Amino acid sequence: MDNDNYLQNIYTNRSQETIHEWLLELENQFNEKDVVFYPEKLLALTSGIQPELNPKIKALLSDVKLLIDNDPLAEVMSEENFHMTFLAITQSIYEAYNDISEVADLTERFSLSIRNNELKVKELQLVALPNQLLLAGTPDSNSVNLRKIFWDDLMSSDWQLKLQDRYPGEALPPDFWHTTILRYKSKILPPLIREYFLSHSEKRYGEIEGKIKLVLTRYDWDKPLNII
Repeated sequence: MDNDNYLQNIYTNRSQETIHEWLLELENQFNEKDVVFYPEKLLALTSGIQPELNPKIKALLSDVKLLIDNDPLAEVMSEENFHMTFLAITQSIYEAYNDISEVADLTERFSLSIRNNELKVKELQLVALPNQLLLAGTPDSNSVNLRKIFWDDLMSSDWQLKLQDRYPGEALPPDFWHTTILRYKSKILPPLIREYFLSHSEKRYGEIEGKIKLVLTRYDWDKPLNII
């Protein structure tokens, strides 16, 4: 199976699992509030792009923001913070740049394999998790190869434990190529967002591209510090 169809099946299956989970939650009324995603004040090492947004993506973000209507449980990605992850390296564990004792080693590894390369992701589509809405797509083949090279390099270095902590039980890089456009601090997304996903799940949002950067940032890429 080619990469396009492989990822399409993964995204479709995950959304179908989510729809089933939504139904179970609604049936059993387990819609717990105040779910915490990440430590808000701590920073993580990650890599990705901050691309120019096409009109379809801008309209999507606007739609979601209008549907949420200042709901205090919702966190919608802004255009300014929009990013697409290449490979996250650590959990949110740092308070500041000076806390990273191994940053020179990581910078060298990133420079040797990733620096000056671009990530291109096409066929962007909505993927639903129980309390999150993702925008995911299919990367170019060069990016797939580069991420595997970077992963293997980190897994054979002192970064292995941090990478394993970020991706527990994973022997290979994650399948998803995505960004999270909505997090909802409850067990499931609110009704209007669930309905929006169901009516837009077949829509495609074009493609994005950008230079891959190594950054230290909050989970939502608010004011990321560019390392390289």
